[in-house]
Amino acid sequence: MIMMANSGAIEQLTSAGTVDVVVDIPSTVLVILAFVATLAGVWFAIRFSRTAGGELGAAFKFVNVGVIIFALSRIDDVFKVSGTYAKMGIDYKRVLWVPHSAVLLVAWCLIAFGFYRMSKAFTV
Repeated sequence: MIMMANSGAIEQLTSAGTVDVVVDIPSTVLVILAFVATLAGVWFAIRFSRTAGGELGAAFKFVNVGVIIFALSRIDDVFKVSGTYAKMGIDYKRVLWVPHSAVLLVAWCLIAFGFYRMSKAFTV
């Protein structure tokens, strides 16, 4: 019985074959707040990049691009946890899980590369 419940949760499909709509209000609020915090981080990162200038500022631009991509991925998470994708009939785990993870991988690779370039700027 537990195995059947777990497989149903993984697939998010009802017995009729439609996508089960689950709205998680607390998670939606927290993801929206994370999006706002990420945008605030982008704002300050852009200001820092301009202030620092030189090699450090140029390296920090990679971090900025990665954080902007990460911020955009928060919008996808809002649609996911608010049940919007399910209401549109999209099974998130089957259709969008891998693309979402790939976008996050690209974002964090850019952030890591930016920090690598910053560390090289200070290495003598």
